[in-house]
Amino acid sequence: MTGSRPTVAGATVTYGARHASCLAVVARMVEEGVDTVLIVDNGSVPAAAAALDAAAAQSGGRITVKRMPRNEGSAPAFAAAIAGACDADTEYVWLLDDDNLAQPGALDRLLAADRALRDEGVALTAAAPLRAPEADARTIAHVVATETARESPREAISFAGVEAGLYARRLLERLGVRRPRARSRGTDLAYAPYGGLLARAEVLRALGLPRADFVLYGDDLEYTSRIVARGGRIGHVRDAVVVDPRGERWMPPGFEVRAMFLSTSPALLYYFLRNRLHRELGTGRRWSIPRAGNAALFFALCAGCAIVTRRWSKLPIIRRAVGDAVAGRLGRQVEI
Repeated sequence: MTGSRPTVAGATVTYGARHASCLAVVARMVEEGVDTVLIVDNGSVPAAAAALDAAAAQSGGRITVKRMPRNEGSAPAFAAAIAGACDADTEYVWLLDDDNLAQPGALDRLLAADRALRDEGVALTAAAPLRAPEADARTIAHVVATETARESPREAISFAGVEAGLYARRLLERLGVRRPRARSRGTDLAYAPYGGLLARAEVLRALGLPRADFVLYGDDLEYTSRIVARGGRIGHVRDAVVVDPRGERWMPPGFEVRAMFLSTSPALLYYFLRNRLHRELGTGRRWSIPRAGNAALFFALCAGCAIVTRRWSKLPIIRRAVGDAVAGRLGRQVEI
């Protein structure tokens, strides 16, 4: 960065007994040069809440804790984090999850990338880092290769992530009949997660707040997609790395419909599926022949996965999530 450095407020959300990782994230933010940090305590246990308060008391006003009455879900908590950070009289807001460790130089690279977008005459801008489970070069290279290797479902016609045409193309690729279609290797994103996102406070104010009625999952994608929908750009800064440890997954990797039946949390499954489908139905035509066909395929895949996994208890959860998404019933429908 050249010239005077802009002011940056960091913001993160934590809950449960995750104070140790949260405070490590805060310490790394301070090392990177943020001016203030807002921690939204989204239902921490008493010992964790006390540790957060102690860190704030010892920070000389640099760290502030905002306490939610209970675990309200990530959407309301990040809405509070964004609102609070934007009120801090700062030029930029840097959002991180409570286990995201920014690697040295990440903030400066994000700031430089956002400035470059602004210099191109773009009004609404944001910069998102590369998120990798580890910081070593091989892992980072693998993440970059994976992100650019294959196309994703088209939300304008997909149903719960299912797109028949994409499955057909992948089958032809495996058979060697068709060459893989790589994603665009450009540096712009259509949307981005909160973890590591940097944006000017005035951009966030223009976007408003995230939709609290999403409760969990998808609120970050819906929120950041507003930037692109309004003619802005989200730069993907691959040399700004944030370590995002995967930890123990509630839904295993692999074929997603099958993974839903192998998932370990009914509440997380409900919000994940409901919000994803709600977002898809708001993209393109709500119902079209391709969308209806993909919906039929999704339900057929669910039936097959229920038989294979024998996890029949997942069917009512999936049915409720789909029904609520189609009916537009958002909000806290299932306890978390």
